[in-house]
Amino acid sequence: MNISHDPNLQALFAQAEQDFQGDSFADDVMRQVDRERRKTLLVWSAVSIFILACVALLATPAFTAARLATELLPVSLVEIETEWLRLLLSPVNSVAAVIALSVLGIRKFFRRIFR
Repeated sequence: MNISHDPNLQALFAQAEQDFQGDSFADDVMRQVDRERRKTLLVWSAVSIFILACVALLATPAFTAARLATELLPVSLVEIETEWLRLLLSPVNSVAAVIALSVLGIRKFFRRIFR
């Protein structure tokens, strides 16, 4: 059995046993952490300004689209004369029901394909 030691490994262990020169290592690490923190803060600030600008520019069209959707969704597809039948079929006799059923159908279709 050969008990020879790898000289490269011994050099690494010897280097690890050396003390760091004062607090220079900790200062260097803290400087790098501060630099990364400033970069992160700058990026998040730029992203926040961009999002606020987009919200300011798209607020009116988004509110208009939401208002039109709330006016369109409860519209009946078929006019029913009888009051009790109209109340009975109101959950499925609207534009919202058609959209919901189509979304559920598309979801089921893609789940079946990708299984």
